[in-house]
Amino acid sequence: MTDAAQPDISIRAATLDDAPAIARLVAENARRGGLLPRSEANIRATIDNFLVAVVEGRVAACGSLLPMSANLAELRSLAVDESLRGRGVGQLLVARLIEEARARQFSSLFALTRAISFFERCGFVQTPKENFPEKVWNDCVACPLLANCDEVAVTYELDDAQEAPVRAEDFSMQEPGQLLAERRRRKTMTKRPTVNKVVLAYSGGLDTTVIVPWLRETYGCEVVCFIADIGQGDDLDAARDKALKSGATRVVIEDLRAEFAREYLFPLVQSGAVYERHYLLGTAISRPLIAKYQVDIAAQEGADAVAHGATGKGNDQVRFELTYMALNPRLKVIAPWREWNFKGREDLIAYARKAGIPLAQGVKTAYTRDGNLWHLSHEGGDLIDPWNSPRENVFERTVAPEAAPDIADEVEIEFVSGVPRRVNGKSMGAAEIVMLLNEYGLKHGVGRVDMVENRLVGMKSRAVYETPGGTILKVAHEGLEQLILDRETMAFKQMVALKFADLIYDGRWFTPLRDALQAFISVTQRDVTGTARVRLFKGVASLAGRKATYSLYREDLATFAREDVYNQRDADGFIRLFGLPMRVKAQVDMNRVVRAAPLGPGASDKRD
Repeated sequence: MTDAAQPDISIRAATLDDAPAIARLVAENARRGGLLPRSEANIRATIDNFLVAVVEGRVAACGSLLPMSANLAELRSLAVDESLRGRGVGQLLVARLIEEARARQFSSLFALTRAISFFERCGFVQTPKENFPEKVWNDCVACPLLANCDEVAVTYELDDAQEAPVRAEDFSMQEPGQLLAERRRRKTMTKRPTVNKVVLAYSGGLDTTVIVPWLRETYGCEVVCFIADIGQGDDLDAARDKALKSGATRVVIEDLRAEFAREYLFPLVQSGAVYERHYLLGTAISRPLIAKYQVDIAAQEGADAVAHGATGKGNDQVRFELTYMALNPRLKVIAPWREWNFKGREDLIAYARKAGIPLAQGVKTAYTRDGNLWHLSHEGGDLIDPWNSPRENVFERTVAPEAAPDIADEVEIEFVSGVPRRVNGKSMGAAEIVMLLNEYGLKHGVGRVDMVENRLVGMKSRAVYETPGGTILKVAHEGLEQLILDRETMAFKQMVALKFADLIYDGRWFTPLRDALQAFISVTQRDVTGTARVRLFKGVASLAGRKATYSLYREDLATFAREDVYNQRDADGFIRLFGLPMRVKAQVDMNRVVRAAPLGPGASDKRD
């Protein structure tokens, strides 16, 4: 075969017998920095995703499709034998992988690559990596190169065209640019994946209100708006009217406040989870609940898609979509902020006016807010500069601590197995407890947090949070645990709390690990029954007293007055045994110093 001759190429599905050859190709490309390395065991486990190109009886190229969701796949592990580079083998294999992705009914195909020009010749176009949170949070977070990643995301839309799609057999290897030109020509003729009915997580704000007509216009589908009442305090009837006027077929409103408090907030309190030492996870903990109901309503309505209004820069897109994947991976996911061409608020307003969508009339705010039963967050505006102190008009759920009453309040909270049951002796429901404690916290300016946090998508962001009732519950619960949990359990639970916080922040609520950690937490809470008294004064919630049914604290052991129960002389033997490893280590070190001492003047190194 001469250099000018085109190789005889056959492309087929890979078999387990091909795994060593695929591993070799991937390893060679990884050494050149073109791919991340993959073990042969990993390749064998995913062999059904691979296609191979066979030239003269040997595997000369490979590539695979990894499903990321019901409508998104990644083209990965694309490797070509070095001796065949520039001969069209890789482009032919990519064309066949595109066909395979289309046959599997994916609507989008993407890759992360440094070979941008190659993929552009194959019809791909560059796109922000933030458009693929599934990839970022399934794989990229574990990559050692994450902080210095120089790969570029490219995508290929697989929507059905009016005419036959570009096929591998139509592709001329002598003129690879023709494929790109043909793809670009047909791109204007393509339509999006077929969607009959979509359930939208609807808030009543500008973004989700614009999304309603955009979905109808773009996908030609029915739109069912779902409004979750999680204590945000909005006028839900007005939101319903706005959704219907914007083109929604139906609006479903669910009062989830009790479930939110009982099944999400109280387990959060039991866990002790706090993200990056300050954030009590108010927004993050609500997203799995909302997304869960979206999936349920989609089943009831016969919808084949779900949608949300989260941006491509934020955490919420990940939280929503991981829940969709966990509960029904067959649902198509529509994230308008990753699809449409609107650049910001002004574009949305212009579109809304053109579409005749009713816009809210009132005082404009520079801040982006998100609220629920647990907290209220504030971002944007002058808060973007971390040097700026939050203005007092930012806050809505707490008075300024200096303006709070000069007389403290004390509130008693009774827990049963780690769950709040009564406040000041009065039994009440989960949501009612949180709302009452919010009132106490508001009055005394308790629960303000100003922090810069690490977002999921790799950037830092500044946010101001108000969590009045949650802060009071946290102080009370921790105070009670001090009486009840033994030293080893408390230490291990603190480690679990860190991981639990990460799982909530990342949107990984419906995962086996969260279930397993929840089981551990539940065991630690069996004896957490008692009452904590919290003092509220000028922005501070402090523990004033606690008592517990199963307290491990014994006054007769802790007292310094008498020795009837605890014999202090017993400590001598304990300390000797407890410190034995350190004592032995010190003796070894002393002997080492003696042996290594330098010889003095006139001393001989001869041994008698």
